[in-house]
Amino acid sequence: MYSRKSALSQAKVFRTCPPSHIANDFRYKSDMQRHAAICPYCSLQVREEQKRWEKLTALIQDTLTANASPPHDDDNISPGQLRHIKAERGRWHEGYFYNPPLVLVIESFSQDVRVAQTYHDIYFAGPGDLILSEEQTGIMPLFAECRNTYWVKAAHLDRPAGKTDADIATIVNRLARDTPAYPDRALQPKPFADQDVRIYFRELEAQVAEMFNIRDTPPACPYGRSDRPE
Repeated sequence: MYSRKSALSQAKVFRTCPPSHIANDFRYKSDMQRHAAICPYCSLQVREEQKRWEKLTALIQDTLTANASPPHDDDNISPGQLRHIKAERGRWHEGYFYNPPLVLVIESFSQDVRVAQTYHDIYFAGPGDLILSEEQTGIMPLFAECRNTYWVKAAHLDRPAGKTDADIATIVNRLARDTPAYPDRALQPKPFADQDVRIYFRELEAQVAEMFNIRDTPPACPYGRSDRPE
């Protein structure tokens, strides 16, 4: 039976637990010791469960990689593209390892690119998020976190993993800046309830965004908006 609370635990592993090649690297031994001391998901009692989750994570990454376009010299970044922030941008912070997310390109200005963070479990979508079908993304169902947009360097983005219609970026941009007004036939997430686990998910996603945002000032809260950098 699906449980959002269980899915939130999985999201925390997906976003903030080091992948095997980091966890098994002796150079990060002290980081791993600190992480294991504060992360219940990396304790010995749940190591087997973590391995199963890593397999699912690897499956998601493999699916995206298999659908990625081959690199070429004129690989221009354009609105509507789905791209991973490069793996080497992953970083340790306060005992957690923040894994680079898949993002949707919203705007591109020379070396600076505005993106919306995405997530693959559409049951976490909340008011203001835009749910996209597999047909729309070309890879899998996911949702764009329209209220969780920020700026990255163009050089920090990997090659395209998928692409939506050009008007999707426009819709996400509008939802990010204005009162949500969904297009016709778009799935509308349910309003938040008291103690809704999706609120805690948004807090997690805001922390992830803060790690990869090139602005000096990160989003103030999971409902905050980002503006074009100076």
